Parts: sequence; C-alpha cells; structure tokens
Amino acid sequence: MDDIIIKRDHGGNVSEISRIYGIDEDRIIDFSAGINPLGYPPGLRNAIIKDFDSVLNYPDIDSFDLVSGLSEYHGIDRDCILMGNGSTEFMYRIPMVFKPEKALIVTPAFSEYEKGLRLAGTKVSYFQTDEKEDFFIDIAGLCKRLEEGFDIVYFCNPANPTGVLTSKDELCRVIACADKTGALVVIDEAFIDFVEEESVKKEILRFSNLIVLRSMTKFFGIPGLRLGYILAVPSCIAKIRENKPPWTVNSLVQGAAVKALFDKDYIRETRQYISAEKEFLKNALNKIHGLRAFESAANYLLVFMESRIGLNSTELRNRLMPEGILIRDCSTFHGMEDRYFRVAVKKHEQNMILVEKLKKMVKQGRFYTICKFN
Repeated sequence: MDDIIIKRDHGGNVSEISRIYGIDEDRIIDFSAGINPLGYPPGLRNAIIKDFDSVLNYPDIDSFDLVSGLSEYHGIDRDCILMGNGSTEFMYRIPMVFKPEKALIVTPAFSEYEKGLRLAGTKVSYFQTDEKEDFFIDIAGLCKRLEEGFDIVYFCNPANPTGVLTSKDELCRVIACADKTGALVVIDEAFIDFVEEESVKKEILRFSNLIVLRSMTKFFGIPGLRLGYILAVPSCIAKIRENKPPWTVNSLVQGAAVKALFDKDYIRETRQYISAEKEFLKNALNKIHGLRAFESAANYLLVFMESRIGLNSTELRNRLMPEGILIRDCSTFHGMEDRYFRVAVKKHEQNMILVEKLKKMVKQGRFYTICKFN
C-alpha cells in the first residue's frame, strides 16, 4: 500500500480510498472536502422521497420553483439567476461562451478555473497572494495588474484553500477597476454562506461585468446532488443560458433545495456550530509544535507544516489515508509548496481524532528526522 499514489486536484475521494484500502466508506472521516458536518437539512430526505415519482418526467428545464425560491432568499430578480449542475459547470461554460483571450486568476485557487479557461484556448496568468501577508489580497497591486489588459479575472471569496475573506468594499474596488479595463470578473462564493453579509451578490445591479458563482453543495450538505447557480445581469444570464445544455439540474434536487433554503433553524445552527468548532480546532492544531493553522472565514482551515516535522503535506496525507482519515494536500494548488494542507471542520469527536492522529504523525516525523541526521 505504501507505493499507492493518489493524484487528485480535489478532496472528497471517499469511494476511491475505500476501494484502495478496503475501508468501509462509513468508517472514513473526510476532512478533505468542506461539507457541512451537520449533514443535510432534516427535512431533505422526506422531501426527496415525497417527490420521487418526479423522475418519471424530464426535470423543469428552467428550475422555475427553485429559481423563485432563490430570488426570494437573495432578494434578486429571477432573470438574474441561472441554475447548473454544481457551480463547476459554469467554470467550464463561462469561458466557452465569452471566449476570453487572456485571463488572470488570483491564486492559490481551485484548479477548475484554469482547466475551464485552457479548454477554451485562453492564456492564463496568475496574481499570487503572499504567505508573508497571510495570503490577503493586495487590492492596489491587483488593480494595477489589471491595467495589463485581461479579458476575465477569477477569484474566490472566502478564498480556497486559505479561507481569507476579502471585504465587499475591497472587492467592489477590484470590480470597478476591471470594468474600466473591459474585464469580466468571476467571483466564486462557494463558501460565502458562512459570512453571507459579505456577498457581492447585490453588486450585479451596479456592475454589468460581474458574475457571481454560488454553490448549495457545501453549506447545505448535498455534494452528491450537485447544485450550483450564477448571479449576473439579465443579458449575461441570457447569453450563458443560450449556450448551456438543457436539463442539467435533476427533478429531485430542485424540489428539495427549495425547502432547504428556508430552513432557518438549520442555517442558524450551522453558522453557530462552525464558528465555535472552527475556533476549537484552530486552537488545538496550533498547540501541536510545528503546525500553524491560519484564520479562516470558511468551514475549513489551512495549516502550515514546518520543515522540522520531517514530513511534507503529501507524505502526511498518504500516511493518514490507510487509517481512514482524508486531508487536502495543498501542494496541487498553484503557487503552494508541499508544506500546506487543508482540513474541514467536522463533528467535535471527529476533530478530536484528527488532532490526536496529527500529534502522532508529527512526533513520528520528528523521530525519523532525528534518526536520519544522527
């Protein structure tokens, strides 16, 4: 098993790890994907069972009820919303529709931005955030960089994998700068549900060059159902809809998602739980000598490993996998070295297991290093 190499740009590979190591899926603790540890909303299962016969017909091609629910939830007109099979669908569709020649990605960032752009023949450049500044974006530097003349710019807020939150006001500065240079701005808000007040969703009314990516899979705990959407001005939505395959959102998730949106107790409990448990996990990780967990506005933490530990992030991931613990090795993110990993906030007892396993791995890594140089 030591020779097994997992090469993935994503987390959440539970079924693959189960097959490789012969571990039952329900015994694997997946810290590699930022999914709500409370699970899906309590009424979701019954809603899907109740609507199950809807699979006898094609899905509503316009997701009318779901779009109406999102319109009410966000306070945004229906014409400004377009549903998709996860927000990743749009990471590939947007470049194909707008055909940008030059793109700028604020990194580190989700790999699918670049993949979608390169498939469309776009030349990709990067604006790298600095570890010395805790990965916060240099807004003035980014605006200056946009003067080079890009057709499209991508970034995630809160950032993935760093968890850095850029304020709404600062983002508006970037969008305005991009507007002056003729650039389209794509802001991925896959994890903004935890800090909804900082969403730029209403800024689509001010900026016609803004597209906001949203996901329901993380916060609402339904990655297997695949559901995402974009927010933009009606003309932009219409252009993408005209070039989008039909029926990409299935019937079952359309009905269930509407109910999830308005489960206020679930939404409140999720935010409270993540806030408290994230603080616990961050403090626990920072007590392990050689590890440093960064502040995060999302439901995950970026962790730096000092070289004295004797392990890199890939080696740490590979040692944890046979024990049924998955972490996100961040060496696959552009501009990040193999000294970073990301862990999602899970249930308290699961977080405790992670902390204890990391203590053990770090101790073993140090012992190996001492033996190697003595």
